Amino acid sequence: MLNKLNHIITFLFLFGVISSCNNNQTYSDEIKTFRAKRVNYLKSRKGYLNLVGLHWIFNGTYTLGASQDNDLPFPKSFPSNFGKLVITNDSIKFNFDFPVLVDSSNNFKSYNFSKNDLDHNFSWKSFQWFIVKRGENYALRIKDFENYLISEIDKIPAFTIDTSWRINGIFKPYLKEQERTISNIWGHAVEQPTAGIVTFNYANQVYELESNIESGKLAVIFKDGTTGNETYSGGRQLYLSKPDKDGEVILDFNKSFNFPCAFNDFTTCPVPPEKNRLPFRIIAGEKRYIKI
Repeated sequence: MLNKLNHIITFLFLFGVISSCNNNQTYSDEIKTFRAKRVNYLKSRKGYLNLVGLHWIFNGTYTLGASQDNDLPFPKSFPSNFGKLVITNDSIKFNFDFPVLVDSSNNFKSYNFSKNDLDHNFSWKSFQWFIVKRGENYALRIKDFENYLISEIDKIPAFTIDTSWRINGIFKPYLKEQERTISNIWGHAVEQPTAGIVTFNYANQVYELESNIESGKLAVIFKDGTTGNETYSGGRQLYLSKPDKDGEVILDFNKSFNFPCAFNDFTTCPVPPEKNRLPFRIIAGEKRYIKI
């Protein structure tokens, strides 16, 4: 009888060890897949590795082209003089010296659109450019789908996967979604939607992070004790799991990732607010990418 009991105990112990190993391997695979998808996104047409230009623009007339004498210098592959950009209180107009593909459909040498309708893009050879609005400011952003960074970055440095950084938290929603004013790296004030506060426990201390909403997902932007050393100086971002009926969420810091500014200078990343600066080191997620 005692022998049989010992066999049962041994079996249960081994079963638990095997199950734990399987769970750890499954989790490790999940994080590796997440990281691979991150790289694939960055290298895609919607990613940030193809950005090659960013010019802040205001009402007035600007010359465009590869010559540095232009008001808005374009990449060297463009003709020295490529056209003009005219901005008024209400509209934006491009006058090009060469036919340009607009919205991937028709070629134009002149195109006018409203500041309330910025969903237009312009293409020439491997390049694409468009107008973005950040806060109250407008900028002309240029992409090159043959930019060297696309083939250069195949892996983002990251900390060793550690399940202890998958932390349970509680989401405390505001009475209604609201806007918070933060700064971007250019010093511009920008409005960012937020829905509430996330609290979590680390080393027997309770910490809070104010959420933000991005593409319909609950997220947090933050700095911590690794910021500026092991990780990007501007901070990192993390998507949260969807809150359950009790408001419980998961902060999986193994999935925390760099802002686009960590890879490319032609971006407009947010600066985490003071309340989202954690006093301890989060040794999980993406590390600082060292630009070549």
